Formats: sequence, C-alpha cells, structure tokens
Amino acid sequence: MSLPFYHYLHLIGLILVFIGFGGLFSSEGAKKAMMWHGIGLVISIVSGFGMLAKLGIMGTMPVWAWIKIGLWLVLGFLPVLAKRRVIAAPLVVLIAAITGAGLAYLGYFKPAF
Repeated sequence: MSLPFYHYLHLIGLILVFIGFGGLFSSEGAKKAMMWHGIGLVISIVSGFGMLAKLGIMGTMPVWAWIKIGLWLVLGFLPVLAKRRVIAAPLVVLIAAITGAGLAYLGYFKPAF
C-alpha cells in the first residue's frame, strides 16, 4: 500500500477517535461513540506504523514517533477518566483537542529532538 493510503487511513482513524470524544456529551449514544473511539485508535496506530515502515524509519524510530505513541495512549485513556468522573467531560474534550494538536504538529513537522 502507498504512503498516501496510510496517511488517509490515519486521518480517518483520528476522525473516529474524536467522534468518540463528542459522544461523551451524549447519554444515550455514549457506548456506541466509545466503540468508534476504539476502532479509530486501532486504525490510527496500525496506519501510523504502516507509514513509519513506508518511510523506512521503523527500525530506528525517532523521538517524535515515541512521543506520538505516548500521546496516542493519552487519547485512549481520556474517556476512562471521563466515565469514572475523575475529570469533567468538557475538560477531557479540551485535553483531547490539545493532545490532537500536538499529534498533528509532530506528524506534520517531524521535529528532531
């Protein structure tokens, strides 16, 4: 598969992740939204590793890729904090948006640390 295909798939996965965060505000659709959140996480991680392989940097992953994996884990864990009412849902969505912006920055600019 081509690099643009993985990139497109990665974006679709992240859209699904953020659809799940939108479902935090819905009482009747929250379970289904979390399903889309999980599916989006799987799609984004698989396509992310596919892109790393296509770029030829899978064996020696740069620091920005490790940071993206850590932020991906944050995105995956935030709904749990909202469901257990550790953090209010609006704050979880704000943290998710900031995390998403950080992920986009790292993915687009690929900074050298």
